[in-house]
Amino acid sequence: MIVDKIENYHLYSGIHKHFKKAFDFILENDLKTIALGKHQILNDDIFAIVMEYSTQTAELCKSETHKNYIDIQYMIHGEEHVGFTTLHQQKPTTPYNTEGDFMFYDLENLPEFKLSSSHFAIFFPDDIHKTMIQTMEEPNHLRKVVIKVRK
Repeated sequence: MIVDKIENYHLYSGIHKHFKKAFDFILENDLKTIALGKHQILNDDIFAIVMEYSTQTAELCKSETHKNYIDIQYMIHGEEHVGFTTLHQQKPTTPYNTEGDFMFYDLENLPEFKLSSSHFAIFFPDDIHKTMIQTMEEPNHLRKVVIKVRK
């Protein structure tokens, strides 16, 4: 897992052959006004999902991993807490969903960090991540893009 501000994207562009193209999507589009939903970048190898939602308590959020895609999650505006840990013998609570490329886990008390505006997190297939967690007592509304990069 990697967490950083978008100004440092160049430090990570060489990690994967498609990361530069993924970061270019973030930098070259007006993400505050771009349509919600899926945006193709390079066939099924790279695509972006622009979303808006309200955060919720950690108990209502789900931990997940992916097998085929790496997530680059960029916070356009708002903030959320994100729980994380490394996949190591935890058992999924749902079978692998091949269409959505995810498995869910029932994990509590994960270490958390705050993902704030203009920051991104990269989650590799062995990174369990739990997003959508509110940072205050009340839910807050946010806008985020998740770029899926085929591993």
